[in-house]
Amino acid sequence: MVEATLEPADRARETDNPHSLVAHFDSDRPLKLDAGVELCPFQIAYQTYGKLNAQRTNAVLICHALTGDQHVANVHPITQKSGWWETLVGPGLPVDTERYFIICANVVGACMGTTGPASTNPKTGHPWGLDFPPWWAARLAACRCCNGR
Repeated sequence: MVEATLEPADRARETDNPHSLVAHFDSDRPLKLDAGVELCPFQIAYQTYGKLNAQRTNAVLICHALTGDQHVANVHPITQKSGWWETLVGPGLPVDTERYFIICANVVGACMGTTGPASTNPKTGHPWGLDFPPWWAARLAACRCCNGR
């Protein structure tokens, strides 16, 4: 196992400017939360593996646990640990990236590039912290399906 030094600047960078791909959503596409509030702007960090075919029929969405992240089959940019599902996702593996286009998005409320409590609140310029709107896991699928790219 590789030990990594987590520099504060690196941790802070992952919150708002991650090493991952990022989909940005402005006020014209708010995320409606069950608490009766809309989150906007917000961003979703994600990783992709493989290639989307011309018919767009080979996409596979992999969801992670609330404590996970989008780094399914690549080295984590901060911890330098291997992807959490690298034994299943990749060329010639059960989730074959030569056959499928794999997408894994970091969940809302997480700290690896998707908007969450550690992200900068655009109204204050400071981290959301306890002011981050409550959300429920049931909304994550809607966020991925309706707002994802």
